[in-house]
Amino acid sequence: MKRVLAVAILPLIFGGCLVEVKTVADPGPALARARAEVDEIASHPGPAKSLQVLAYDADDRKLVRVDVPLWLVHKAADHEDIDLGDDMGDDVGRCLKRVKLRELEKVGRGALVEIEEDEGTRVLVWLR
Repeated sequence: MKRVLAVAILPLIFGGCLVEVKTVADPGPALARARAEVDEIASHPGPAKSLQVLAYDADDRKLVRVDVPLWLVHKAADHEDIDLGDDMGDDVGRCLKRVKLRELEKVGRGALVEIEEDEGTRVLVWLR
């Protein structure tokens, strides 16, 4: 979750992004809307323009949505070593450490990662 919140703060530093934070008791409706959006954009092939993150922290009841243009993701990646696998479990961490941004872009628009933990934390990451 710390990594997701760090991604949420990055756009505030660089600008050109949308960051929305809400306090909600039930993230279900927002996640359902996001999944519907993912399904819709995945049905229309084409290059991705932005990285989308929707994350819910059950402890704080915070729902964070981040929309980062891919050009900005590239700028951040060029200037910083980003290890997506640091705070994820062993298996997920090993997989994400092998993922390259350019490879993700080739996949096109659609869902990349969806995580639902027992404690209620939920994360959905997609390219739009």
